[in-house]
Amino acid sequence: MSLIFGNQSDFSLDTHSVLTELDRSLHSSSIGDQCEGIVKVPSLFERYPFPILINAASLKLSELFQEGSNFLRILILQVFKESEKHLDKILNIDEFVRHLFAVSYSNDPLARSITLQTLCHIARIVCNNKNIHHFIRNSLESNDEQEVHASIKASVQFAKQSKEFAQNIYPKVIYMIEGLTTPMDIKICLLEVINNLHHNFAIVEDA
Repeated sequence: MSLIFGNQSDFSLDTHSVLTELDRSLHSSSIGDQCEGIVKVPSLFERYPFPILINAASLKLSELFQEGSNFLRILILQVFKESEKHLDKILNIDEFVRHLFAVSYSNDPLARSITLQTLCHIARIVCNNKNIHHFIRNSLESNDEQEVHASIKASVQFAKQSKEFAQNIYPKVIYMIEGLTTPMDIKICLLEVINNLHHNFAIVEDA
């Protein structure tokens, strides 16, 4: 691996060189190189907190998220979790989301669950995306428990950020809480969504 992924602080590389090395790592035939490239991105963002680099690197990660394995997706999820404060510097948000959202159509509930968890950490910059709203709502009805829990976490984050989402998800959440077939642990988790419906006074009063 190149110096950009080392611990040295007494060197300077231009953005092109940094991104070239990252691209080489992410497209390596070695899973070890791919993993190393991914996990070093948060420190890369800290060292080079510039929109042009954060945008390009985030797009590269979103492409790998779409094409890669669930293991790589989990690593990328962790990057976005650690780097939330930098994600508002992403310039090509539509393209970024398109790659991530493509995984929502997967037949693999684990892949969809990882996608929902990833959306939690980018909610601030995509909170009004209607397709994401629809995906989260549909995932609440999944037969896979892990996906349901992930969709509840996503609902909490999007309810904090989007008045429209909060208003639209409220009836669904109430229906599930009152439902006789909804497991008790799911009902308890759904209460956290209710606690974050602060955008609309009428909803909060009703809750």
